[in-house]
Amino acid sequence: MARMSRREMNELADDREKCAARAERNAQSGREAAADVTLPDTTRKQAATAAQFATSHAREYREEAAALREGRIPGEDW
Repeated sequence: MARMSRREMNELADDREKCAARAERNAQSGREAAADVTLPDTTRKQAATAAQFATSHAREYREEAAALREGRIPGEDW
C-alpha cells in the first residue's frame, strides 16, 4: 500500500478534528441529559456513560490528528 502524501495526511487530520468537535458536542449533550432531573434515572445514567465514551472518542480523534500532522500514521507506532 502506498504511503499517504503530506496533503492527504493533513486533510485526514482536518477530518479527525471535525470528528473530535462532533464528539465533544455529543459529550456535552450527554452531560446535559445526565444532569436533567426531569429524565428517568436509567436515561440519566445512560447519558452519563455515553458522554464518557464521546469524550474518549474526542481525545482519540485529536491524538490521531496530531499524529497525522507530525507525519505519522496513527496506529503504526502505538
